[in-house]
Amino acid sequence: MKIPQLKTLCQEEVCIEMRTLALIVFFQFLTLFISARDNRAKYWITFTDKDNTPYSVENPEDFLSEKAIERRDRQSIEIIEEDLPVDPVYIQNLNDLGLSVINISKWFNGVLVATDDSVLMDTIHHLDFIQGPAVFVKPALSDSIESVASKKLRTVFDPVLPDYGYSANQVEMLNGDYLHQQGFTGEDMTIAILDAGFQNTNEISSLQHIWNDDRIIGIHDFVQDGTNILENHNHGTIVFSVIGGIEDQLLYGTAPHADFALIRTEDGPSEFLIEEYNWICGAEFADSIGADVFNTSLGYSLFDDTTQNHTYADMDGETTPITIAANIAASKGIVLVGSAGNAGASTWYRITAPADAVDYLTIGAVDADGFITDFSSRGPSYDGRVKPDVVAQGLYTTSQLPDGEFAGVSGTSLSSPVVCGLVACLWQSNPEANYKQVLDAVRQSSSQYLTPDQDYGYGIPDFLKANLILKNNLQHEFDKSLEISVFPNPVSDNLFLEVYLRTVGIEPENIRIRFTDLTGRIIKIEDRSVINRYSIMEFDDIGYLPNGVYMIQIIVSGTAYSASFVKID
Repeated sequence: MKIPQLKTLCQEEVCIEMRTLALIVFFQFLTLFISARDNRAKYWITFTDKDNTPYSVENPEDFLSEKAIERRDRQSIEIIEEDLPVDPVYIQNLNDLGLSVINISKWFNGVLVATDDSVLMDTIHHLDFIQGPAVFVKPALSDSIESVASKKLRTVFDPVLPDYGYSANQVEMLNGDYLHQQGFTGEDMTIAILDAGFQNTNEISSLQHIWNDDRIIGIHDFVQDGTNILENHNHGTIVFSVIGGIEDQLLYGTAPHADFALIRTEDGPSEFLIEEYNWICGAEFADSIGADVFNTSLGYSLFDDTTQNHTYADMDGETTPITIAANIAASKGIVLVGSAGNAGASTWYRITAPADAVDYLTIGAVDADGFITDFSSRGPSYDGRVKPDVVAQGLYTTSQLPDGEFAGVSGTSLSSPVVCGLVACLWQSNPEANYKQVLDAVRQSSSQYLTPDQDYGYGIPDFLKANLILKNNLQHEFDKSLEISVFPNPVSDNLFLEVYLRTVGIEPENIRIRFTDLTGRIIKIEDRSVINRYSIMEFDDIGYLPNGVYMIQIIVSGTAYSASFVKID
């Protein structure tokens, strides 16, 4: 296998083809005002109200997809004024003034505009529908010799070793293969990838199955209109392949059978505050089409215009525009997964926004042996919360490049999609869960949940355990007294037994496990303990048994429960 030479992949310039959904009236309206890429200065304008918007919370189907409404209903999340599109009259008024409206945000009730008229922008807050002065988010031109953006993503290409193809370690480290073996590979889940671009993503081999199955449900460019997102920038393509790719003996993504939305919010060659506002609009679009899970392998701290720079004090979960928007997105019932940042070896050192958001699963990077990488951004958040939340393989993570080659790629931009796909599979396995239960289960399953630190956060998540934790929480709500799960089934070697007992409290409950054949002959007896209602038990001596059907009998406080499994070679 040819391995590309060492190079750096940053969130660079990408061209994106925009395909808005006819269903979403708001985004049809938006496209009327988006102009082609230009070099004018960009500003954020906030409106005073939505008093005259023609949309109503009583008729959400006018601005949200059926899937977006169903996600809110399932989690008992109310549709509120924040969800309503902005007043189109205000947009028209700005257009009449000669401003070019680039993007529109309903959550922030405002717009991004482009103009060369700085005098107008200095006085626009005097209009009765404008709240406060305009925020300057990008200059007309940047004279930077080297943009900050060129340092954002550290990536290294190198060989990695197979099975699951070459992606075995990154999946199996998290017990993600357990979810896949149970048939949970992302089907009926929608993952939105907010990134810098998706060069050749419709042509590379590992992603062909997604395009052939028509599982790209949304494409939108919030950086540049009138161009093709598939012709430029490799970053989103690589991230996408980690989640969705399938290539025999090379790559198996963490949620290859999900539906996907490809959304460009990052303008790779430069780094300005405008990209946070692009992300806000991209997140609203993803919410509107019904995305369940976001992956954001992006982060913001320092900009080409240093007056826009954030500080570590801004990483408090409530200050930067993108972090505020991430908190709003989570409140809509979405699980947000994103990279911690690649500043661990730099003077910044800490996580970057929106990784500081409260209900945001922030992912750091470890190597193939589970040791933290030098580049992975450290926590905690400025207000002292555990960040990163968890870690996954981000050094030589198997991916497919836009030129078709397979390679190991490094950065927290790669550890994030490893986790993101498995989160989608976990939620698929437990569809009654809400977003907070999913987040909590992943954190609680992790290797150092009781002793988190600034490097690993809660540690390496275990999706086998997360599935059991989540299932137990839901079973408690449904008042089930006992659940037994045997896997894999059929089994050839190691056998796992999940036990959930509703009546067990904090103190250990002793149980007896008896293996028999179908004649009732006892093969083995073991005594184990269940702590805090659940346990995962491994039996590594099944291989010697002849092929056939066997029974497992679990005896708890004098009551016996049974399950069966099939032994094969």
